[in-house]
Amino acid sequence: MNNSLTIIGAGAWGSALAIALSDKFDTIYLITKNKEKTETIGNQHPALTKPFNRNIKLDSSYTVIPKSTAVLIATPSSSFSDVLDAIKDDIGQTPLAWVSKGFDPVSGNLLHETFSNQINSHYPCVISGPTFAAEIVEQKPAAIVVASKDQKTREFWSNIIQTKTLRAYTNSDIVGVQVGGAVKNVLAIAAGIASGLGFGANTQAALITRGLAEMTRLGVALGADKLTFQGLSGIGDLVLTCSDDLSRNRRFGKELAKNIASDRALKNINATVEGYKALELVLNLAQKHQVEMPICEHVFQVTQGKISPKDAVTELLLRKPSDE
Repeated sequence: MNNSLTIIGAGAWGSALAIALSDKFDTIYLITKNKEKTETIGNQHPALTKPFNRNIKLDSSYTVIPKSTAVLIATPSSSFSDVLDAIKDDIGQTPLAWVSKGFDPVSGNLLHETFSNQINSHYPCVISGPTFAAEIVEQKPAAIVVASKDQKTREFWSNIIQTKTLRAYTNSDIVGVQVGGAVKNVLAIAAGIASGLGFGANTQAALITRGLAEMTRLGVALGADKLTFQGLSGIGDLVLTCSDDLSRNRRFGKELAKNIASDRALKNINATVEGYKALELVLNLAQKHQVEMPICEHVFQVTQGKISPKDAVTELLLRKPSDE
């Protein structure tokens, strides 16, 4: 039987994983949004430096799922529920996980809640952590975390995802891993704003540290383990996304620092900015659970044009002194 992996979503991350894992499978089916997208991508994703190996097959159909060893969802979080709905009758007992980061935009749920509501035959499993697609393709060493409450599920996927240059760790705290992966994108926008305004390393360190505190408070309120945020999907992903312009969220923040509207900034980035999509959902959860998240709140005000980027930083600095 053909040992094959299906990756749903042929964006930069899904394409990078297909290349990185191609030595481990006879065939990798990389599923695009439609046939037109398949033809546009061709044999190399435009954001990546390497072409697809010969055993990577682009397709726009889900018909390959029943004959796959495992299925990995790599679409934006906004498409996650639709993908589950499309594959639920074909997935059977085939192992299923996702690398999408964010919240369900319709329900406001974390993705594992959406998963359990639509596919109750599997344990939810998310793969997250500090990884840029371009560096994974170039085989630069990295580490990633596989989270599921079920030990067999996370061990299965850690064996799938680990390569010679990508180290996989496991974690049972699926809530904390997801919160880290979603909220860090919002905080990266703040880091981009600060960088675009010409602020330095001191500002970045303050934003990362206090941003981690916000992320942790929200995660704990949602039932996560505080220690998770000291790991790869917490401080690890936060430092990466806030510190390098490979992050589209950080680049979006730098565009906002020019005092331009969010829609124009998004056009300039010309890519999915998950942090922008997650902002309102994060703040709704924070309000519901009475969690203070001033950095995220000020980023939201900037994106809505209610305050200038510079005034947002000033207001954060002028907040009443408090215990760390």
